[in-house]
Amino acid sequence: MRVILPMLVLAAAPILAAATVETASGDWSRLPKLAHRGSDHLQPRTIVAIQSVAKEENCRLPGQSRDNLDMHISFAAQFSPSGGLDRVLMPRLNCPRVEGALGGVLVEMINAGDYRPTGKNSEGWYRGDLDFEYQE
Repeated sequence: MRVILPMLVLAAAPILAAATVETASGDWSRLPKLAHRGSDHLQPRTIVAIQSVAKEENCRLPGQSRDNLDMHISFAAQFSPSGGLDRVLMPRLNCPRVEGALGGVLVEMINAGDYRPTGKNSEGWYRGDLDFEYQE
């Protein structure tokens, strides 16, 4: 089952570009890896908010314990021939608000250059990993 979460993101140009974030299950291991240049756009306040929402809604996230969140998310991203982000596929977490927040973080990080396509896939699909930890 896939759920589409529409996201509007600010592109490098002053024009607004649309990218979709979807939850899906799949094996993206055969896709070429995105170049990962850092996590400059993963804000600590976003991680705290994700942990708070998960607790508030009694969501059980991968890597979550009572006072700790050690999360690893694999995702797939599709880019247009011009290099713009079209879609992000991430695993379903059974917590829509957290899925929306993480999807927004991934879109922001990709558009800001934290992750970049390498040109190794003519169809524009790549895989990436997002890892973070939070401890109360």
